[in-house]
Amino acid sequence: MKIREINAMRGPNYWSIRRHKLIVMVLDLEELEEKPTNKIPGFRERLESLLPSIYTHRCSVGTEGGFLQRVDEGTWMGHVIEHIALEIQTLAGMDTGFGRTRGYGEVGVYHVVFSYMEEKVGRFAAKASVKIAEALIAGEDYDLESDIQYMRELREGERLGPSTGSIIEEAESRGIPWI
Repeated sequence: MKIREINAMRGPNYWSIRRHKLIVMVLDLEELEEKPTNKIPGFRERLESLLPSIYTHRCSVGTEGGFLQRVDEGTWMGHVIEHIALEIQTLAGMDTGFGRTRGYGEVGVYHVVFSYMEEKVGRFAAKASVKIAEALIAGEDYDLESDIQYMRELREGERLGPSTGSIIEEAESRGIPWI
C-alpha cells in the first residue's frame, strides 16, 4: 500500500458539513485491491487480538460487532485502515468516531476519511494505521503501545489548556466562531 497524500480539513468540507476536523488520506491499495479481508488467512483474528475494542465499531451494519462482520464477509483494506485510525485515536484518549472510505476514481485508490481532535495526532494516526494493517496482513508483531503513547504526547503538546479548551468547546457548541 502507498499513501499518496494526507490532508487535514478544518471547516465545512466535501465530506461533512457538521464534522469540520477530518483527515483525508488518498491511499493506493496496490495489489491489495484484489485481496479483500476474507481472502487474508487469519486477518480478523490478528486484528481483534491487537485491537479487541474494535468490536464496538458498528459500521454500516448498525450493531456492535458490525465492522468485524464486514471483515468476515470481506471488505477492502482502505475501510479497515479507516477503522484502525479511529480506534487508535480512541485508545489514546481522543474519541472521534466519524469515518468514510470512498473510491478516488482510479482502480484500487481510495479516499480514507476520518475525524481527529488534534491535527498532528490525526496525521500520525493515518500513517500508523497503514503500518498496523501491513503488520496484520503479514502476521508480524506490532508495538501498538508506543504509537498510542506517542499520540498522547502529541495531544498534550497541541491541545489547549483546560480553561481555554472549555471556553472554546462551549463556543463551538453554540456556533460562535473563534480564532
